[in-house]
Amino acid sequence: MTQHPIRDKEVELRAYRLKRTRQLLAQFGIDAAILFDPLNLRYATGCRNMQVWTSHHLSRYVFVPVNGPVVLFDYGGAKHLSDDLETISETRPAKSWDYFGSGNRSLEHAESWANEVTALLRETCGADAVLGLDRADLLPLRALERNGVTIKDAKGPLEMAKSIKSDYEIEVIKRSMSVCSDAITFMREQAVPGVTENYLLSLVNQFNIEHGGEYQETRLLASGQHTNPWFTEASEKSITAGEMVVFDSDLIGPDGIFTDQTRSFVMGGGQATDEQRRLYAHAYEQLQHNISLLKPELEFAEFIDKSWKMHDIYLPNRYAEMVHGIGFGVEFPVVYYPDDAATWQYSGRFEAGMTVCVESYIGKVGGREGVKLEQPILITEHGPVPLSNLGFEEQYF
Repeated sequence: MTQHPIRDKEVELRAYRLKRTRQLLAQFGIDAAILFDPLNLRYATGCRNMQVWTSHHLSRYVFVPVNGPVVLFDYGGAKHLSDDLETISETRPAKSWDYFGSGNRSLEHAESWANEVTALLRETCGADAVLGLDRADLLPLRALERNGVTIKDAKGPLEMAKSIKSDYEIEVIKRSMSVCSDAITFMREQAVPGVTENYLLSLVNQFNIEHGGEYQETRLLASGQHTNPWFTEASEKSITAGEMVVFDSDLIGPDGIFTDQTRSFVMGGGQATDEQRRLYAHAYEQLQHNISLLKPELEFAEFIDKSWKMHDIYLPNRYAEMVHGIGFGVEFPVVYYPDDAATWQYSGRFEAGMTVCVESYIGKVGGREGVKLEQPILITEHGPVPLSNLGFEEQYF
């Protein structure tokens, strides 16, 4: 018999993810879920189709019961995409009620959708079964309620399911992160004074797609005055020698993995200014301090208490969070700054098998430039392990 170790591992990974999905649905008191989010659908089944397009057109979804066959409802003529997936027992054509396709028949089509889902739920799970939804569009939601279906939010169980990675899942993440690191290196090799932010961004995308990656979630590559405050998107601005260049990869790499890495460097390879060195040193110090804290069973509140104390001049421009999970995208958990914890922070703890990104942004209000660094990390029983071997600019500190 011919052996296919990689294929066997992929089957094992899909089985692990589907099992996690079912286990967490059961823990949350849900008998079956309809998953619209392309990332949740892909996690539970391993099937992808027009992932960006279907994120804003609810024309593809999957029925996942705690016990029973998984039924994929796919777009148009795409049913063949799941032919080889053992996670899916049946594929049906999806029903849509979006106004662009249904017009003044939207309500009718939503009723038809709800009737099919209700029948499938009760046939598979019983008359009083609880249905989970990870998205709740108004028309089908009301149609389900008219059918007497009890509905719960399925976002929680899916986030919790995705938060703990299997051993092979970690291998997949590392391979995808390696492509991201190589894409960044490819971009750096062609980063010379006079190129535009858009040009450098295009190089990262080119390399990623050529090597099996899929798309980019943001356009966060900035230079000079565009680096402070953060979140200015890439533009036609030409980058001059001596300016700080900051980029957040946000690439969806091979196997759909969110390969989130951030680095900063001075264009042209020259000496950094005293201010640039100071910004970089503080960002690096924050990053390394917070990484060193990560370990299993550490409560989020304790992490916040022990986290690097940001200088007052940087606080107003702080990043949105200090840590966030990664997998198919930004995932559970998120850990906020002490200044934001009272408003946003929820309870929980880090666990072995979590993959997270540790974030730092340093830039003072009114300052010309800022520095952002971000490192993906695997939390193990022995502490934090980097998921990327991409270096830092040690000559700056």
